[in-house]
Amino acid sequence: MKERAGYGREDSADAARKTLVTLIILVLAIFTASLFFMVLEGGQRMPEGRRVLAIFPVESSMSGTALSRYAGFGQGLASYFSRTDPMVLGVLGPVSTAPSTVPGSDPLAVGMDLGADIVLIGHEITGDSDSMFVAELFRVDDGASLWKGEFEVGQGTDLRALQIRIGAEVTEVLDLP
Repeated sequence: MKERAGYGREDSADAARKTLVTLIILVLAIFTASLFFMVLEGGQRMPEGRRVLAIFPVESSMSGTALSRYAGFGQGLASYFSRTDPMVLGVLGPVSTAPSTVPGSDPLAVGMDLGADIVLIGHEITGDSDSMFVAELFRVDDGASLWKGEFEVGQGTDLRALQIRIGAEVTEVLDLP
């Protein structure tokens, strides 16, 4: 009888060992497959729910004037939005977008090429006596205008305050934290 009881224990220990080895192999196979999937599919994709905002350099109806007057304006906006959690919003500043933009280029096409979801463009319209700064926010996939702001700008306009105002309004539209 004692031999028979020992024989049953060996069988159950052997079966448990086989089950454990099978489970380890299964877990390793799932881990390897998921790692392989992440490498192949993950690539350049952004985390789910993350949006990318491309900020374009300021353009002017009169060539050259806006470039010097608004030098660093877009970069300031990029810095403003960079304070947002990078898992919520990725920011491509004017330094990143400038090589892809030429005067008159389609910002939506450039935004799509850059992998952006949203583009923010700004341009100065110079009139006889005053100037207007127009900032527009577009969704890249369908070209829908999400926001537009028109601001009077004179020689004494505080451009930093304008950056903060635009940043605050766009933050509200995009529902950023």
